[in-house]
Amino acid sequence: MTAEPGGAPHLSRGPRADSREDRSAGADRLGPGGLRSVAVFGVLGVLKALALVLIAEALARGIVAALDQDGAALSGAVALGLAGAVLRAALIWAHRWFATRAAVTAKQSIRHGIAAAVLRNGAAAPPDGPPAVAGSRAGTISAVAAIGLDELDEYYRSVLPTMISAVAVPVVVGLRILSVDWVSALIIVLTIPLVPIFMILVGQHSQAQADSASRKLQRLSDHLVELGRGLPVLVGLGRLDDQAAALDRIGVAHKDATMRTLRTAFLSSLVLELIATISVAVVAVFIGVRLIDGSLPLSVGLLALVLAPECFQPFRELGAAFHSSQDGLAALRRSRELTAGAEPGDDATGDATGPVRLEHLSAGYGRSPVLDDVTAHFPAGAITAVTGASGSGKSTLLAVLAGLLPPSEGTVQGVDPDRLAWVPQHPHTVGRTVRAELELYAPGPRAVPPVLAELGLEAVADDDPARISPGELRRVAVGRGLLRVAAGADLLLLDEPTAHLDDASARAVLEALAGVVGNPQVTVVVASHDDRVLRMAGFRMRVGRQGGTRLAPDAGHSAPGPEAVSGPAAPEPGTDTTPNRAAGAEGPTRPAVTPPGTVQAEFRAFLRPSAWRWVGAILLGTAAALFAASLTALSGWLIVRAAQQPPIMYLMVAIVGVRFFGIGRAALRYAERLVTHSAVFTSLVDLRSRIWAGLAQRGLSTRALATGPSAMEYLVVAADRVRDLTPRVLLPAAVAVTTAAASWIAYGLLVPRALWVIVAAAVISVVIAPAVAALADRAAAQAVLESKARMTREFVAIVTAAPEIRANGIGERVLSRVTALDETAARDAKRGSWALGLGEALVALATVSAAVLVLGPAAGALAAGDITEPMVAVVALLPLGLTEPFSGAVAAAQQAPALRGALARTARVTVPSGASRPRPEASGPTAQDPTGQKPAGDRSPALRIEGLATRWPGAGDDAFGPLTATVRPGRWLVIEGPSGSGKSTLLATIMGHVAPSAGSVAVARGTIYGPEGDGTASVDLGGNPAAAQGLVVWCPQEAHLFASTIRGNLALARSPEEAPTDAEMVQVLRAVGLGPFLDDLPRGLDTWVGSGGSELSGGQAQRLAVARALLAPGKVVLLDEPTAHLDADGARELMDDLRSALAERIVVLVTHHTEDVSEEDQRVNFQRRRTAPGSPAPAPAEISG
Repeated sequence: MTAEPGGAPHLSRGPRADSREDRSAGADRLGPGGLRSVAVFGVLGVLKALALVLIAEALARGIVAALDQDGAALSGAVALGLAGAVLRAALIWAHRWFATRAAVTAKQSIRHGIAAAVLRNGAAAPPDGPPAVAGSRAGTISAVAAIGLDELDEYYRSVLPTMISAVAVPVVVGLRILSVDWVSALIIVLTIPLVPIFMILVGQHSQAQADSASRKLQRLSDHLVELGRGLPVLVGLGRLDDQAAALDRIGVAHKDATMRTLRTAFLSSLVLELIATISVAVVAVFIGVRLIDGSLPLSVGLLALVLAPECFQPFRELGAAFHSSQDGLAALRRSRELTAGAEPGDDATGDATGPVRLEHLSAGYGRSPVLDDVTAHFPAGAITAVTGASGSGKSTLLAVLAGLLPPSEGTVQGVDPDRLAWVPQHPHTVGRTVRAELELYAPGPRAVPPVLAELGLEAVADDDPARISPGELRRVAVGRGLLRVAAGADLLLLDEPTAHLDDASARAVLEALAGVVGNPQVTVVVASHDDRVLRMAGFRMRVGRQGGTRLAPDAGHSAPGPEAVSGPAAPEPGTDTTPNRAAGAEGPTRPAVTPPGTVQAEFRAFLRPSAWRWVGAILLGTAAALFAASLTALSGWLIVRAAQQPPIMYLMVAIVGVRFFGIGRAALRYAERLVTHSAVFTSLVDLRSRIWAGLAQRGLSTRALATGPSAMEYLVVAADRVRDLTPRVLLPAAVAVTTAAASWIAYGLLVPRALWVIVAAAVISVVIAPAVAALADRAAAQAVLESKARMTREFVAIVTAAPEIRANGIGERVLSRVTALDETAARDAKRGSWALGLGEALVALATVSAAVLVLGPAAGALAAGDITEPMVAVVALLPLGLTEPFSGAVAAAQQAPALRGALARTARVTVPSGASRPRPEASGPTAQDPTGQKPAGDRSPALRIEGLATRWPGAGDDAFGPLTATVRPGRWLVIEGPSGSGKSTLLATIMGHVAPSAGSVAVARGTIYGPEGDGTASVDLGGNPAAAQGLVVWCPQEAHLFASTIRGNLALARSPEEAPTDAEMVQVLRAVGLGPFLDDLPRGLDTWVGSGGSELSGGQAQRLAVARALLAPGKVVLLDEPTAHLDADGARELMDDLRSALAERIVVLVTHHTEDVSEEDQRVNFQRRRTAPGSPAPAPAEISG
């Protein structure tokens, strides 16, 4: 390393440990704005208790008046009851409205804190990890921020209000009971303390299990994102089926862990139900005994009986929502962990205006420093090129300068973090379009168009960055750096800015850099192997062993030679649709990928794996609702019958019935919840499997589906929404309908003249109220789903790109995007809050009004002798037991649009359950073998391309072609051409993921499949990804390395049954030049490489990806820019190793570097041009072997 004199004040940028203490446990449980919410919910709880007292008074007076045939008293009781019903309905609406707004406000505050922490830290990596490991925890952070926090909705809607009600309601109601019946009040006072005791005992165990389940969910989210990011690699290795099986295993394990948690969490509800039932039964017994001996008036007994269950109802509701509380609080605690220590470090306030210098700097990611005692000076107004062999520390040096890696020793001087531009080797984006991405880095919108034009990006300016080619993405990253300089940055750091670029694109980048060099205030530091970049540099800094420089890529034309052919090509449109075979194309059609199906079909497919469980859950839910209504009605019958003072033996059956219905209600509810969750998690495993199969089938036909954010959106967000919403829509709706039907039958048999009242209440509750709620919230539910999907994509993108965002100083801009998305989601949620409360208020108004209005017909029936006196209490109290099941229909109706939206999203990518890719079939005679018989002396397989052309759906021109070639084992077909000319499209066509518009591509079997007697029957690959599996191996440009060890990544190359041995792994690593690196690793093959190979240098990661491809058993190997990140010596060594290792395989190589090409290779050059409409087709490119 060269040492140069100079000095400047030290600028330390190491992270500071957070010295603040954790928030108190109470604040942790309440969340942001919790104290204000407690106050409001307290007022609402007191008013709720007053409403309950009014309703109980009305029913007690009304029943007595009906028994006494006192019309005036009955009218007064009905008026009092209707007033109580109106107050109760208004309070329900106010409660739902405020709870939703409180939850939204809390989630906004928490999510903003998580985003700010991620952007301030610059990465989602653990403190001891490398700065580029953002992807490894993208799933975890996104699961908490975009999914886990949604559990706070139930916390604020159910748990927090019922916690407050558990204090307010028993006090107010208990005081009213005490004023008329001290014995009943005493029983309640003695039994209520049992509730918190059992809640604490059950809750402590449940909380630990909920935290464990939350951690498993985070690991599952990480795994799903890794699968999505590595989808092209899995496609290229033919490992989709094995990963599908692994995904199923993980899903089943998550289901089992969650069910264990729920069995304990739901015990809280069961225990509280039993305590409440036994306590109310004791109260009823004492009331009955005193009614028999005449020491208690009937009106007082009825009042105490109606109010006593209300003292326990808040605790029952709290127990029912307890598992939601644990999920929400676990997410809240996890969010606090993510934001802990996120404050900026105690940076020294040294002078950052002097020249950029390193003084005795050491840095690295492990115990052994990558850089050791480096001293260097970087002059302004010039380019300083950092050179060295792959893995020597060039990227580490830039990471230190960018503030992403704190040095272990030494100082960094003269760097102002607010005036820095960073162009990484593997750029990530957060903008929805290329233009939007550049505007984040620009001083203003007007600065973007010139940069687009300068770098040749105008054609893709409005495309999604996820859909552009790697070369175009590299130019976008350079454009961001240029715009940062225009915004005032005086230090520009670039890591391999010309990698993956054709000659024309590389020249555009170099010319842009030349313009920056003209600014004497800007320091440019470039790490590169490109000879042209080094020639531009005024200064060079040598790091480690020198590996030589790369020559300029071919200027777009193949070198002269007998096998060099120029084939016409058109640019690849940035569409995101699944390509189909063009009409009239010859050859077998592509295996059917399920088109976007109907929502109903997708819903049936989701229910099918556990259909009988769903039926059982509906039956259990209906039985639980009927038991609850029967309990209320039978208790009223018991009290009125006791007031007639019969011998107590006549009441024993009713007393046993009260216990039976009370205990049965609790047991049925517990069983229904367990069966429901078992059904939904079983269906979820199948849904994720079908989504994965759909993503795999589409594979390379769309770049957008193969990205982490899109995979997370489908595999996690959409799938989890279907999981959450299905039981909330299906079960309550079914239970409400069946319960309404049962109530009609009961009233029709018992009191026909009162049937109209219960029918009207049921119609209002099950039909009108849900319709009102759904119409009022018609757009909000779907908008909330879309907002959550956008938020998830945004968070995954931000977490992955966090180092670039922080280094470039645009954190506040990106944070404002998150805030804007959150505000949109908040508006949608708040818009729907009043609708949900309105529907539930109508249900409460209908059922309570029915309870008092039915007293008139009941009194008439009693006078006519149609019913007995105890039946008056039955028909009056029964509607109160219907409030809960009828309210579920409202919530179901409001969430149905969101469920339809989630099902529509999953239907875009799912395939039928159990569908398998067809096995490759031999095609008929080919053009080169018209007889279908094997030519004499030709027993080797061959890749045959006949007049091949591919056109993306909706495009007017072919992406490339026509192309004809024959490639045999040991021979290489080299594809050259500028970025966007169709090279990657050709590889996708050979892989079978894009259907040809003309011609064919096939592999003559020869000795590839079966006995030699198979002759030259061929496997047609065009539009047939199943045929390519196990036959074609692809190593993409950015070959993703999974968050695992070296061994784990290499093992992916083969099936578990044919797993490579350690000796084979070591051999292939040495074959790609990683032998010395492996020898220096203390853990050898068990060394962790991180997500995307973040623990490795760019060159080491590329070599490992190539080694993985070499281990795969395929006979046709597709190499896409395998030497892009290597120095000249490393590239030459790797190509020599590859040619030796692939001597018996068919190879198709895409490259921009002429030194990668051998004189014996067949070469074809694609040109970036369009064929004018109506012009004759260009002559086919013929290549003979």
